Amino acid sequence: MPDLVVTLSYFDRKVGPTVFMEYPEKIGEEEKMTLNQIFDQTTNEGFFSHSLNTKEFVTSLNYYFEIKSDWARGLKEMLMCSLLFTEKLTSEKEHEVLSWISDFVMKMHSRTDVFKAFYSSTTKPAAVTEPVTESGAETNQTYVLVMKWLKELYYSTKEEVRQKSEEEVVANLMVNTAVYEMIKKLSKYPVRIGELKNWFDENQFNRDFDKIISMLEEQKFIFINKIGPETYVILVKDIDVFRVPPSVFLEMYEKKEEFPQEFIQFYVEAVSAYFNNYDVTNDDKLRLYKIMSMAKHYNLISELRKKPLPKSQISAILRQGPSIATRINVIEDLKQENIIDEVNVSGVQYLFLKTDINIEDKFPEYIQTALPEAQKLSRLPKRVSIAGFSPEIQQELKEVFGGDDFFTEEENIDTTLSSESLQAQEQDAIESANELDASPFDLVVDRITTRFIENKQDQETASKTKKDRTKKESK
Repeated sequence: MPDLVVTLSYFDRKVGPTVFMEYPEKIGEEEKMTLNQIFDQTTNEGFFSHSLNTKEFVTSLNYYFEIKSDWARGLKEMLMCSLLFTEKLTSEKEHEVLSWISDFVMKMHSRTDVFKAFYSSTTKPAAVTEPVTESGAETNQTYVLVMKWLKELYYSTKEEVRQKSEEEVVANLMVNTAVYEMIKKLSKYPVRIGELKNWFDENQFNRDFDKIISMLEEQKFIFINKIGPETYVILVKDIDVFRVPPSVFLEMYEKKEEFPQEFIQFYVEAVSAYFNNYDVTNDDKLRLYKIMSMAKHYNLISELRKKPLPKSQISAILRQGPSIATRINVIEDLKQENIIDEVNVSGVQYLFLKTDINIEDKFPEYIQTALPEAQKLSRLPKRVSIAGFSPEIQQELKEVFGGDDFFTEEENIDTTLSSESLQAQEQDAIESANELDASPFDLVVDRITTRFIENKQDQETASKTKKDRTKKESK
């Protein structure tokens, strides 16, 4: 059973509440009985949640409403849209899901003939008799339309409640200009919290300073440390974003038999032409974060990371919800940003990933600079590894892109510090810290930032003493 099922119930004139449509799978009799009971007890239009606690589902979000009908008693159909979940949602998620349900209800009100869907000759419950004055073909069309809207509600809700990937979480954080600029500032050196607040206010970000600090702490970008009389905000994780050749392109380049040769040739030319002229310093990093933070953009990129797709196959990925979302042309947006491209080969319109977006966490430069050479951590390479490909393919790729774009040997990315270069007492501290889920990096950051701040304080004290001495001598 899936973790989400969307249903639409209506009030049958003979048998009472009936679960009429279900997607993507049919629900069990226990769930149907529960939904029928809560439908029967509901009279006011609106949204409500209900604990199911059945074998398959924990909770349901429901919306009771009525639509005009030429055939029903009282000239109205009584309906209930329900979303069944295997896990309880947070209040924030419930609020987001409500907007998609409301959009579905608006669509149901938008057509005067939509009531005919509940009288389709091929889908009607046995107890319903279709009016003889209407053709079966016409009623079938309305059923298909309502089912289409129900599927859109399913995909939109599933997208809303799914667990976001780590790069989506980071992108949603970094797309906030205040966060982006604060991390840029903190990457240079630790800053007194009072000074950081003044800088924040001067830049008029129109955001809550305390909430941003709390959010960065929660995501482990910063920690706040009191050294002497001063409290410092210390950045321990920096973020960078840049474009890279799609890994699927390299894989497809080796397995040439999977796609037409004409398509592969076009793909090679498109990717190589872009990266032969790509300058990472001129890229709009905030724009790249924004692209990765938009759910539908990210979903399409994720699918095209697997392989190029015929344009006709991506409708499920781009299913739209509220009217505002329907105006977002995801494909054209990503094409304009040189993320994807398309080409027609042998009558098939292919979409493919032209450039991939890589979000990489790294150590702030001031930490890297402060570390002794022997203790510096290796940085992740920004080039693309082709070590797993045959020598012939490696040579072909180098000729297309230039040798500097790739490395051919596996690199051992060692993110631990050499125990030989640490003093004995520091090594003991590391071993004891490991037992408490700490790491050598935590220890080093603490020591380096403390030393950095103490040195800065010593310099400020020396400068102040020098100024005082100069004043006395001038007197």
